[in-house]
Amino acid sequence: MKTKIIILVLAYVTSFAQSKMNSREMLLEKELLIKKRISLVLEQSKLRKVVDSLKIFRNFLEEKLDKSNREIEELYVKKFGKVNGIRIYNKQVWKGMTEKMLLASWGKPDKIDKNIQKWGTFTQWYYGKVIFFFRDGKLIDFEESK
Repeated sequence: MKTKIIILVLAYVTSFAQSKMNSREMLLEKELLIKKRISLVLEQSKLRKVVDSLKIFRNFLEEKLDKSNREIEELYVKKFGKVNGIRIYNKQVWKGMTEKMLLASWGKPDKIDKNIQKWGTFTQWYYGKVIFFFRDGKLIDFEESK
């Protein structure tokens, strides 16, 4: 009977000692987690500041871009008139527009073919799959090849 009591006491003392060690380990783990949380909160705060500064910079760039676009539109209006200038700025194409208008709107073509005849100068401008047909510098037709 004494042996059973001694074994029970030893088992209790051992489990109590283990639970004490676990409590210490748990306190250390808790302290580490608290430090890690503080570090993460600080990092989050820094990242928020960076994001906020990037938003301010994005707004600045959008304002500059809007201003530049307005200036470009104004230049087209000065050069080609109000109606045609706005159409060119919006990359619109219409029969009767000039080669200079298409060049201003769409940029330099990939290829140009020119054919001079007694009845006029015929030019084809190629932009990828789109072909524009000019007669004496005025657009007469266009098509998209398939």
